[in-house]
Amino acid sequence: MPDRDGMDQDRPVAIVTGGAGGLGSAFCRALGSRGFRAVPVDIKGTERVVDVTDISACRDLASELQPVVWINNAGILGAGSAIDQPDEIVSSVLAVNLSGVINGTRAALGVMSEIGRGWILNVGSLAAWAPTPGLAVYCASKHAVRAYTTTVAMEMAGSGIRLCTICPDGIWTPMLEEVLDEKAAAMAFSGGRLLDADEVAKEGLALLFDTNRLTGSMPAGRAALAKLASLAPGLLAHLDQPLARRGQALQRKWRSRISSGTGRNGDPLSTPASLQRLYASKGLGLAEDRSLSPQAGRWPEVPSRQG
Repeated sequence: MPDRDGMDQDRPVAIVTGGAGGLGSAFCRALGSRGFRAVPVDIKGTERVVDVTDISACRDLASELQPVVWINNAGILGAGSAIDQPDEIVSSVLAVNLSGVINGTRAALGVMSEIGRGWILNVGSLAAWAPTPGLAVYCASKHAVRAYTTTVAMEMAGSGIRLCTICPDGIWTPMLEEVLDEKAAAMAFSGGRLLDADEVAKEGLALLFDTNRLTGSMPAGRAALAKLASLAPGLLAHLDQPLARRGQALQRKWRSRISSGTGRNGDPLSTPASLQRLYASKGLGLAEDRSLSPQAGRWPEVPSRQG
């Protein structure tokens, strides 16, 4: 009977950028349950260290591992006003959120076009639909990700390579934990609840493998509001302040939960790695072991390139 490493080597490879924690880790778990060998990559915290803003590094990774799935998940928020946001933050958001997605997509396509099949999922946001005060550059980057993905998907029609974008609302991950004290990020919390990374990963893979849709947005109610706001920005202007206050209230609530170490019903929080470290520093001892070991499974078939 082959050992675990041997079994993993026989599985089709799926690369997940931004894979050191949060949503990236959730995608790795979900991919494992579908029978893929998930390879998380990040600028630190993963065995494979890759800077997604470096196209050569992305191409080298794709050439070496020959992935049939590539998930462009790496991203940064960069909250702040358009007037005083530091130049380096603006450059970093655009480099990671947009150039990183383009680099990963092109690197994956270079390999997938040779084998005539593949799946590419790009992580957008509800900010890809609606103007989001306090997150102007992030919002611009996610609008661009949705537009880029849809356009490339049209170019690849009939090739056996599928591309789509998942656009979730705010997710409880280290990215949002880091901005709990920033008023400029309040709109990211304004949905009334934060999504769980595992539910987003599950929805993202269902969109990629089980549907023909180019874009999926979640949750449905907030997605409808975001799309309406994209058609009628004046509507959001009237809702801006109430939504910001709602978001600030949720920020305060989550700060309180971190301080007490409890979840919605007083239960210990299920935490991403960065929050585990934060809790440990507070002596709360709430670390959770969430293995990334893939489970045996099957993966869907995509028609080969038409000759």
